[in-house]
Amino acid sequence: MLPTIGSLTSISWFPFSDKPVIQSLWYMPRLCDPFFLFPEDSPDGKWHLFGHTWVGIEHFTSENGISWQPRKMIELRGHSPSIFRQDGMWYLLYEKHDASFVSLKKRLRGKRGEKNKSSRFEIRSSSDLIIFSEPKVILDSKDVPFAGDGLKKPRISRPQLFRDKEGYRLYFGASHVVLSDTKQKATRHFALAMSSSLEGPYALANESDPLLSADPDDPYRNMACGSIKVLQASDGYVGFECAMHWDKSRAKTTSSLLQIESSDGLLWKPSFRSVVLPTPERGWASRYIVSCDLHYKSAEGCWYCYYSANTYSRFPFVRESIGLLLGKDPSLRKVFH
Repeated sequence: MLPTIGSLTSISWFPFSDKPVIQSLWYMPRLCDPFFLFPEDSPDGKWHLFGHTWVGIEHFTSENGISWQPRKMIELRGHSPSIFRQDGMWYLLYEKHDASFVSLKKRLRGKRGEKNKSSRFEIRSSSDLIIFSEPKVILDSKDVPFAGDGLKKPRISRPQLFRDKEGYRLYFGASHVVLSDTKQKATRHFALAMSSSLEGPYALANESDPLLSADPDDPYRNMACGSIKVLQASDGYVGFECAMHWDKSRAKTTSSLLQIESSDGLLWKPSFRSVVLPTPERGWASRYIVSCDLHYKSAEGCWYCYYSANTYSRFPFVRESIGLLLGKDPSLRKVFH
């Protein structure tokens, strides 16, 4: 059963631990964009979590959702994985960049590959989350007019797929900004494409304009939209946004995990609730909260929200790990007179 927008607004969130549940390692210093499945939603009765590093998409499994073991890399140079389930099949969506090869002779002369290459969304199917089909492109950044805003080559990111009575909705990020004080990349626009078929073709739903962009008058989104995780509700859609803004008191850019909502999935507005999670001043998540994924576990009456956040380690390196928030409906307290 889908939650209502109002029920999500009343959830109380608290961190499972002051440490990440999946710590970044030397060979994957930045583990980003988690997407997870409960045991009841997976083919083998285990917890599954997907994320990406600088190398590609990594797959983790767990018996309890707390202790995670790396399984294998799924897609070299893949970014921002998500899973869509339909008719007994699991569909892996992700952003893909082509490799940029430069000969050794040119490298010795100081020439490097092109950093800002265009990207696309690919989809692969699986019946067991082990063997996946060959990829198929469902949307190319070159077909999104605003995906190249501020960039040499267009880019789309963080695909999320939903099905409703009208067909399929593909929410995604487009273009990015580079925050001047830290050089952190953050998604510039939030957009939607729609299709009557799972594998497309997908067409923009908002007359070639994004649904949301950075707003200089918004206290939380004045630098960039950042990542937005979308949930279907019975009366609309809810987004959990890792928005980027300028913190005047600390004279630096920062982030906040906040809630937005929409009755039709097109027009979005801030939720009435307070910020779900501000960036802490110290610790493993003290630089930016970057992305999240959340689902409701009915057997426990609890929401699980895995999120990626980063901090500085040894300059100039940045470490990004995955933490866990738990959400509960607040219980009514009895008042005795």
